[in-house]
Amino acid sequence: MKKMKKIVSALLAGTMAAMMLVGCGQGSQTAGSDANNAAQNSGNTEETQLTGTIEFWNDKLQNTEQSEVDKIFDSIKNLTGITVEPIAYPDTAAYQTAMQQSIREDSAPGLFTWWSGPQLETLVENDLVEDLSDLWDDYVAANGVSNDIKDALSVDGKVYAVPYSIIYNTMIYNKDLFSQYNLEVPETFDDFLNVCQTLKDNGITPILLKNDSWAGFIWFQALIASFEPQLYQDICDGTKDYTDPDVVKVMGIWQDMLDKGYFSTPMTIQDMEKSLASGSAAMMLEPNYEAGMLVKEYGMVAGENLGTFVLPSMNGDKKIIFYEVSPLCVAKASSQKDLAKEVLKKWFTKENQTVLTEVTDNVNTSQVETSNACVNEIISYTTDTDNYQMMLRYYENTPEEIRDVALNELMKFELGDAGADQVLQTIQDKADEVFGK
Repeated sequence: MKKMKKIVSALLAGTMAAMMLVGCGQGSQTAGSDANNAAQNSGNTEETQLTGTIEFWNDKLQNTEQSEVDKIFDSIKNLTGITVEPIAYPDTAAYQTAMQQSIREDSAPGLFTWWSGPQLETLVENDLVEDLSDLWDDYVAANGVSNDIKDALSVDGKVYAVPYSIIYNTMIYNKDLFSQYNLEVPETFDDFLNVCQTLKDNGITPILLKNDSWAGFIWFQALIASFEPQLYQDICDGTKDYTDPDVVKVMGIWQDMLDKGYFSTPMTIQDMEKSLASGSAAMMLEPNYEAGMLVKEYGMVAGENLGTFVLPSMNGDKKIIFYEVSPLCVAKASSQKDLAKEVLKKWFTKENQTVLTEVTDNVNTSQVETSNACVNEIISYTTDTDNYQMMLRYYENTPEEIRDVALNELMKFELGDAGADQVLQTIQDKADEVFGK
């Protein structure tokens, strides 16, 4: 990652700076200097209840019922005395634009979510986010957040974000369909292909695909890492080419699965959920919160007719769980930043994280208990280091210039609009440019 980080920093710093020349603030900023002074004068007395208002910008809560959102921020107000006003943007592009326009202003939101990897590093290189290293041990790790994800939120040994969410991607499946066709959870990749073929032979769509324009990388990363975990990391950091014979071989495996009809036509996540719940499709490779949605919205019963497993290795390696850490940052220029850091001191308490889990189905700390057997099962995989390995997902694990090209090309491949050789060469051309080969 060191090689990649140096290259990405040089390439992205100028771009980010240029995009941030527009200085207009977004939204209503309600935390003034009085509230800021109150935070500065509060010292380290944890019982001190502050007053004031900060904004929390995000692209995570746009599809969450307002009554559920209120539960989260009522919780943090009860713990801190600070009012946190969430502002959820409808899509990623609109959100990024708004943050780029406001982040240098004192009217910037105190708290905001972002992306790990090169995108977080770009903010750090431009001195736009607070160093939160002094909060990590006492307020984050001490409350049960795994230290394993600290590196994904750090640059040059300093922590510049805390996790808003830690999301784990596993196979989520309809257990009734497996029982109906006498199928067991696959232990090898050949077992997995046999499951797919049996389902297909019986008129069931084996695997659901998402139609989001960026989603083509999901099965690319899964199959590459199933073939060889180190190969995945090597193409992410430029050690190996996308045209490497092993990558070409994996693309051939993916093409064969597509040709055999193992995947659905890409569809919305809502249609994916309906298909899996109704039994017209069997499996999807999605984040752990989908196990919560299928229970809440479609009446499935976790552990009974809804289950999880991790895609097996092709070569006997550990099974790979891809994770996504959504950084929660404090804008350095914001007049709300001191109150924001006070909020973070209570954000990872068991009381607050329990509410977050109830609303979002994300489990960030070991202190939280959940009633969803599937979510608990997924968390248990992440602690079984003998059989499972955690890897940062592709979206955050490679330079964004390469990633953006790859997302377009991999979706073309998934849709049958381009062949593997063409797709891999196009991605490699961009990788050569970025990595200076």
